[in-house]
Amino acid sequence: MRIIIGSVTLMLLLAACSSKTDDSLSDHLEKNKTAYKHLQKTEKVQLYDHNITKALLTATYLYPSGKKSGSKENDEMLIVGLYLDEQEGNGIGREYLLTLDGEKPKSILPLPKESPYLKEIPFVTAWNSYYLVTFPHTPCKKFTLLFESSRYGKKTMPFSKAAKYVESQEAF
Repeated sequence: MRIIIGSVTLMLLLAACSSKTDDSLSDHLEKNKTAYKHLQKTEKVQLYDHNITKALLTATYLYPSGKKSGSKENDEMLIVGLYLDEQEGNGIGREYLLTLDGEKPKSILPLPKESPYLKEIPFVTAWNSYYLVTFPHTPCKKFTLLFESSRYGKKTMPFSKAAKYVESQEAF
C-alpha cells in the first residue's frame, strides 16, 4: 500500500512541476538560432606552461552559406577570441601565430566589444580580446587552424565547411 501511495504522490509531484507546453523552449531556440549555428563552428584550445594556462584561443568559423563554395573570392573568416596570461602582453602576430593549412592570415582586425560580430557568437567574455581574422580562400571542405607559440608549443583546431553532425554520419 505504501508503494502505491508513494508512486501516486511522486507522479503528481512530477506532473505539477513539468511544463504543459514547449513554447518557452522553442522561443528560446528561435531567438538564439544564430548563436547555436555558430556554436557548431567554434573550437577552443589552450597553451600551457607547467599546467598553467598561458593562452586560450576560441575560434568561430564564419562560413558564407549563401555563396557558392567553389568561388575563389570567398576568403575564410574567423572570429578569434584570445585570452593571454597577465605577463604575456604580446598577441597574435607577435608571440602567437595563426595559420590555416600553412597559410598566414591576410588580415587581423581587432574587434571592439560592441561589434555586431560578437553579438552573434557564443563564448564572448570580458577578459578576451577579439579579432576578425581573414585567410585566403581554400577549396578544401576540411581545414586546420594552427595556434602556436615559440615558448608554449602549438595546438590545432579542425574546421569544416559542412555541419559536424553531417560529417559524423558520413563515417558510418
